[in-house]
Amino acid sequence: MARGSGSGEREREGAATVLFHVLGPLEVHGGDAAACRLGAGKPATLLATLLLQPNAWVAADELTETMWPEHAVPVSVRANLKTYVWQLRRLLPDHDGQPRFERRAGAYRIRVRPGELDAHRFGELTADARRAAAANEPDAAATLLEQALRLWRGRPFAGLDTAAARTVSSRLEQQRDEAREHLAELQVALGRGVDAVATLRAVTAEAPLREGAWVRLVRTLHAAGRRAEAIVAYRQAREVLSTELGVEPGAALTEAYRLVAGGTPSGKVRRELPRDVPLTGRAHELATVMRAATGLMPVVLVDGMAGAGKTAFAVHAAHRLAPAYPDGQFYLDLSGADQQGRPDTAYTLERLLRGIGVPAAAVPSDVDERSALWRSELADRRVLLVLDGVPDGGRLAPLLPAAPACLTLVTTASRGWHLDGAARIALRPLAQVDAAALFRSAAGRRALAEPAAVAAVVRRCGGLPAALRDAAARLQSRPQWTVRRLADELDDDPCRTLTDTVRRSVADVCRRLAGAEQAAWRALGDLPEDFAAAAAAPAMGVTAGAARAAMEALVDRGLLEVVSPERYRSHCLVRHLAKCAAPGTGPSRTHLRDHRRVA
Repeated sequence: MARGSGSGEREREGAATVLFHVLGPLEVHGGDAAACRLGAGKPATLLATLLLQPNAWVAADELTETMWPEHAVPVSVRANLKTYVWQLRRLLPDHDGQPRFERRAGAYRIRVRPGELDAHRFGELTADARRAAAANEPDAAATLLEQALRLWRGRPFAGLDTAAARTVSSRLEQQRDEAREHLAELQVALGRGVDAVATLRAVTAEAPLREGAWVRLVRTLHAAGRRAEAIVAYRQAREVLSTELGVEPGAALTEAYRLVAGGTPSGKVRRELPRDVPLTGRAHELATVMRAATGLMPVVLVDGMAGAGKTAFAVHAAHRLAPAYPDGQFYLDLSGADQQGRPDTAYTLERLLRGIGVPAAAVPSDVDERSALWRSELADRRVLLVLDGVPDGGRLAPLLPAAPACLTLVTTASRGWHLDGAARIALRPLAQVDAAALFRSAAGRRALAEPAAVAAVVRRCGGLPAALRDAAARLQSRPQWTVRRLADELDDDPCRTLTDTVRRSVADVCRRLAGAEQAAWRALGDLPEDFAAAAAAPAMGVTAGAARAAMEALVDRGLLEVVSPERYRSHCLVRHLAKCAAPGTGPSRTHLRDHRRVA
């Protein structure tokens, strides 16, 4: 057991804490970090066999079969095992002051602390990398994976040719290939296309039957503008699959080749996200999105009343997560009604398919076929979708990816439908502190000098982000105004002071209300902020049961909040707009003053 020339290996990250190196020829690194390669003798075989199951008891009979597989077992086998254990015990440091090897009747085991076995260290680093990627830290994730992969020196447990060793070695090599493919995805996302190609070429050279690695290699070469190399890679993959397995390339590899041969000419990945804007007071909701992105069905449904900032929230979250989805980020506005020009599902699917690189001539005419092709195209990709203003689940279903590596963020003004397995986030008006912070950041220095007036503006806007931004914009356009003047203007007539953003959004919702729901909506203008369902019945001229049903419909539309089973709460701007919409009334000063008194 001579000292080897493995000094270069000890400089590998983490090598100072790793005692046993099995990701290649078996080595032991002592306290001075000098590598000792044990060779192919019986002590090395004994140690490697025990390290296949660290901290577990291994029967002496199993050790005997491993160490003398094709030879007669010596009569002194028990004594020989004790001798080899004694030799190893002299070589290895103790385990927390206790013997490194333990023996009981008919079995031995080796004690290994966390971090002492490079195979375990590799697993810890790759798990940390997955967590970093899920937390939108691609740089950190790539660094961790590179550190993990540098632990490898060759085939695991090299020289130990047993069924157990082959099983463990195969599992570890599969984990290494998965780590390299993940690293390549991160390298692409970080703009390191050359490194990604090198990483994937290493996988396809050492594991040529991993079709998924060939798919990524072809797509990565194509995205880098290296079309000829992408075609050569496809042909190599096809030859390997045909020769070794007698099969043709699967759907994903075929689609990758079709993209190279006749897809998007530029090879550019679509990145359609609108401009990002800062958010205030949505940390908990953002954390929910980040957790959902690592789930088995990564879909997030964001609802809330008009002006709550659903679109801004979804777009901001998408920008945070975009590096983890290198194959494309799509944004589609599905709001409005079909008869008012909303693109239908067939058109939307065609747009998505062409955006992902499917040639126009290859897009099916049937909607179901388009949906199926869309899911197939995403099977081996990491794509992020933002679907804004989705009216119902029926409209959403054909657009949803089936691949767990894709993420879909959905916004809707309706609470009357759900999606199985999706995380749901209800965006409510901002709390006083967060709303004031948002207004101050948008309004500028004048807001700092009038905290009481800022609080008044926040109250007049009801903490609604869209209204607060509108109010700040109005102040910015009126250099002569004070914040107090703005608060007074809002108190006098919010519709005159704010833009029509919130009013138009509420009007779009109200146009789709049925007769009883319309009556309930208009009744909000004559009801206090917090009211019982029974109190709404006289204002609507219906029974308490009918009033309750109509109010629940307004809850589903995002126009009301439920306080308790029998009580509801309306937003101040919604009440104002309802009063303005009442038949035979206009926004006169007397009307508005009376309305404020009721509210």
